[in-house]
Amino acid sequence: MRPARPSQGNIRKVILILLLAAGCIAIAVDHFASPPGGLRIIRQEDASGKSRIHTGPLEYPRVTTDSDDFTVRVSRPARRIASHYWSIDEYVYSVVQPERVVAVSESAYLPHISNIYALAQRYRPAIANDAERVLALRPDLVIASDGSRVEFSDLLRGANIPVYRAFTAFTSLSQIAATIRLTGYLTGEDDAAAAVERDFWQTIERAKALRRPGVQPPRILGLGGRSSYGDQTLFDDIVRTLGGINVGSEGGLKGYDAVSTEQILRWDPEWIVTSAEAGQSTAVLEQMLSDPGIALTQAARNGRILVFDHNVFLPMSPFTALLVTAIAEAVYG
Repeated sequence: MRPARPSQGNIRKVILILLLAAGCIAIAVDHFASPPGGLRIIRQEDASGKSRIHTGPLEYPRVTTDSDDFTVRVSRPARRIASHYWSIDEYVYSVVQPERVVAVSESAYLPHISNIYALAQRYRPAIANDAERVLALRPDLVIASDGSRVEFSDLLRGANIPVYRAFTAFTSLSQIAATIRLTGYLTGEDDAAAAVERDFWQTIERAKALRRPGVQPPRILGLGGRSSYGDQTLFDDIVRTLGGINVGSEGGLKGYDAVSTEQILRWDPEWIVTSAEAGQSTAVLEQMLSDPGIALTQAARNGRILVFDHNVFLPMSPFTALLVTAIAEAVYG
């Protein structure tokens, strides 16, 4: 059993629309190649062009290079998989059978941000917050974030457990697609990952098609608290993919950075998108409108402040497709 792929119907159920919303941050460009001879190559590069991920033969053992340029050897298809980061949880559950996931991050059990909460509740994987607990689970593959503690990985590697430290600061939808494929390569679920990636791109294309010819690019500002999303963020790539203008990037922001309400008023976005905990959208909207710097924008005057639940706004995983469709439906629908 795998989580259902995003559809326009269940998006409307998941999202509490006072309107809609969106964002997330990230870091790279990826390239796929399927050369002859049964090889798969997936490369991801950082802004400097340095290769961060490289995978090779489809037969076992599979040898890969992780985000730290550490060579990881996977001797057989993984049957007991431990995830050590919130977005990795969603990649793993999207690709492999849930009973094979023996550990997840604490976030998997937080219904207001997790898209795999129901699966975690049903299968009850352990929380992978320390190496000793993970060792006791006897996993044959651990996927951790490149931002996790190095000692965690070193302890597990010392016990001959393959640990792949995955790049997780995504700046593009193509990075997400690359990581779907990478998850399939690491777990031995290449065909399942290819299907998930295909569904992901089909959802993106359907969202893009909602924009009618001749429609002016909408100017959209994403807010996460008192910060916004500029150039080199996943939110920026989503807005550009949908044919819009990311106001934060237009205003000169690089990455995810603080903004004042005075800046927001000067930028005067046509749409503002943000998020709230489930059931708190009305309160968040009212709080925003109480600030004159936001209340005087076109977005506020025209009723175009969009508030999503966190589990739609925050994903940096295959579930980002929910966000892309939701923005498109709000802005173009």
